[in-house]
Amino acid sequence: MTGDLAIDLAISLAGIALMVGVSFLIGAWRSAPVSEAAARERLAFDEPDFAPARFLVSRDGKAAAAISGAGDEAAFVFSVGDGLATRRLRRGAFKVRREGGEVVAELADPSKPKLRLIAGNSEEAADWAGGLGGGP
Repeated sequence: MTGDLAIDLAISLAGIALMVGVSFLIGAWRSAPVSEAAARERLAFDEPDFAPARFLVSRDGKAAAAISGAGDEAAFVFSVGDGLATRRLRRGAFKVRREGGEVVAELADPSKPKLRLIAGNSEEAADWAGGLGGGP
C-alpha cells in the first residue's frame, strides 16, 4: 500500500465501511420468515424421520416448535440470516419455561442458546411449555 500506517489504516477502514454498506443495501440483515409450511419443509429436509404432530409458530415469524407424533421429541425451526435452521432434541433434554405469553426454550447450544416463541396467549404458552418440557 502507501507505506504510511495511518493512511493504510484509513484506506482499510473505508473499504470495510463500504463492504458493510453494500451488504446492508442488498439485505444481509434480512431474516427469513418462519411459517408452518416453511418449518414443515425445512424439517422434512433436515430431519426426514421426524414426524411433527403439532406446531407452534411464533407470532413474530422468527421461530417455530414442533412435537413429534410419538411425543418423545421436539424440533425447533428458526431463522438464521436469510435461511432456516433446525434443532431436534428429546423432550426434557432442554429447559423450557413460560414468560407471560411467550415460551422460552434454553437449548444449551452455542449457536442458539435461547429461543423465544410468542404464543397467542398465556394459556397457549403454558400448554406448549408443559408439552415441550415433558409435562405440565
